[in-house]
Amino acid sequence: MYMSSLSPKFHKSYKARCVSLPARSHPSVRRIQEVFSKVRALGSSSLESRTMVRDGLSGLTELYRCLGDDLFKSSSETQQALLNGDGLMDELLEVSLKYLEVCGGAKDAASRIKKSVVELQSALRRSKKGGDFSLESDVDAYMASRKEIKKENKKYMVISKETDASLESVWCDGDDQEMTVLVRVMQETSVMTCFVLRSVFSFLSSPKGLTTKNHHYQKGWGIVMKFVKKGIDHHHLEKGDHEKGFSCLELEAMESELGKLVVITTREDQEEEKETSEEVCERIQCALVRSEGVEAAMEELEEGLERLFKVMIQARVSLLNILST
Repeated sequence: MYMSSLSPKFHKSYKARCVSLPARSHPSVRRIQEVFSKVRALGSSSLESRTMVRDGLSGLTELYRCLGDDLFKSSSETQQALLNGDGLMDELLEVSLKYLEVCGGAKDAASRIKKSVVELQSALRRSKKGGDFSLESDVDAYMASRKEIKKENKKYMVISKETDASLESVWCDGDDQEMTVLVRVMQETSVMTCFVLRSVFSFLSSPKGLTTKNHHYQKGWGIVMKFVKKGIDHHHLEKGDHEKGFSCLELEAMESELGKLVVITTREDQEEEKETSEEVCERIQCALVRSEGVEAAMEELEEGLERLFKVMIQARVSLLNILST
């Protein structure tokens, strides 16, 4: 059955009602419930951060496809409820626009990281081929780019959080079953959208240092699923919990290798030039291999975000078409 993730404020309006959706709900709503369950189940099906983010985006894409193609486009009851809802349509259009902005920001971040990694690869290959191991400036340029991207990521995480919070104030007549179902579906969708996109940004803003895959599973997706399943007020999470989200293991591994490389190439106690040269070449090769993993991860993420972006646009168009009918 449907497990509500509405805010305490919204629960207060329905304290005398069951939090489950009506058993005889529209077929498209039942389909959306199945997608909700599929996304929730991801936390117990995978241990890889990259896999969880990929599958989270895939589930969210399927959810928006259901909204656009089934609920908004094919359900006359939903269309009428949206037109009759006091300000609901305007709120949904505003929310959809904000989430498009956030999704676009995530896609841009993945693209920029991939570009900076490709540039770093070129510098590493030139260095290895020419024997010039002065890589500190190239690594500094890469890290400066990553710092700027992390700053942008934080901005979009705030926008996502504020966007989700805006739907908490939506209220409808408790006697209007169709509207009740619709509002709950929209709020649940918003919660999932917020968490998946914020998890993407956490993935792209990996902290320094390597940690175990199990740690990320326990502290990352597990936190997300706990709030979605139990309806906890995630807007009041402790800051530390957000910082323990998904981490891109490929990014961490590559940056760890870069750190070792910089230490070797800048140390003053280089006793044997030949031995140092061999060690540096070995580290460069390790960094190159790691960078290829990052490039593949960012490309995969870009593609997933692009698919999500397209279906989010389609869902928004379906909403706009209701106004024109």
